[in-house]
Amino acid sequence: MTTPFPAHTVETAPEEIREALTTTLAKIGFVPSMLAKFAEAPALLRGYQALAQAFDTTSLTPTERSVLLMTASYLHDCDFCMSAHSWGARRQHIDPKIVAALRIGQSLPDVKLEALRDFVTAMVNARGAVTDADKAAFFAAGYTPRQALEVILGLSLKVITNYTNALASTPPNAEFGEDVWQRRREPARTTAGASTSEQQS
Repeated sequence: MTTPFPAHTVETAPEEIREALTTTLAKIGFVPSMLAKFAEAPALLRGYQALAQAFDTTSLTPTERSVLLMTASYLHDCDFCMSAHSWGARRQHIDPKIVAALRIGQSLPDVKLEALRDFVTAMVNARGAVTDADKAAFFAAGYTPRQALEVILGLSLKVITNYTNALASTPPNAEFGEDVWQRRREPARTTAGASTSEQQS
């Protein structure tokens, strides 16, 4: 079945968003299939880019940001995001052992990072309504109220990406190579399957 959510190229994307795709293409050599899907709704792509830039300015370290993003993506079973974050972590020289553990939902040996992973998990599962014990454990690990709120910023980013990829059946790009991650289960409710050709988008 043909997906109702097209994977745009620079040429087929709405004119108002073509520059964003062109910039990405020039920067990394390909257009991630998620952005190709986002392009159908220019406001979504612009919102994603603004939120991603804001998240990069938080007080969380690059490794902590990766833990947050990959933990949420694992919980949401997002194959595109798990693949993309694994690929990106390699380019940022994030500890491969941390990435490997996150890819299988395993606990982290670093106590503080594990506290972050636990807090993100609790936030996702409780939809933000975490217990006093959850908050206490997060703060006891050395995190601050500011960073608890920054976790929400990261999770907001994951709602945009994980939900879009589930809805639009976004395939991981072939360019992710060995970092491609396969979802653990089929969605309870599926839309249309993505075509093989979209992997090159």
